[in-house]
Amino acid sequence: MSAQPAIAAVDWGTSSFRLWLMSQDGAVLAERRSHEGLSEAAERGFETILENHFDALSPPAGLPAVICGMAGSRQGWIEAGYVDTPADVRTIGGSAMRVPGTQRPVIIVPGLAVRAEGEPDVMRGEETQIAGMLAARPDFDGVVCLPGTHTKWARISA
Repeated sequence: MSAQPAIAAVDWGTSSFRLWLMSQDGAVLAERRSHEGLSEAAERGFETILENHFDALSPPAGLPAVICGMAGSRQGWIEAGYVDTPADVRTIGGSAMRVPGTQRPVIIVPGLAVRAEGEPDVMRGEETQIAGMLAARPDFDGVVCLPGTHTKWARISA
């Protein structure tokens, strides 16, 4: 790696694990992917799996990890709960949870919840993808489709 990583971004879902080492300016410096989802992490240990991926990439000691996805669910590493919509990036970030007792700073991003009567819905991980899209397009106003196992549609405004 020529540039130094500033953070590790992790999307940890039910069936998969994805880690990206990111530079200060947001460039992806390295990545790791595996099928070590929640059930495997519950068996082997979340920190064990995370540190094994770090060992393979050799980033600087103490590099912080920010995790989104199902690792923050009730069945995950620690429960990061849900932030009610509408919510902005500052509100979501302010509700992130620090995992206690880890070798490095590990922060888990909460999910988002729509609690409208007749239309309840939640997302966990997609809110972070939306935040990344908004960093590139801060004036975006419209609907975003987030394809996946459980495709989400999100209305973004103001």
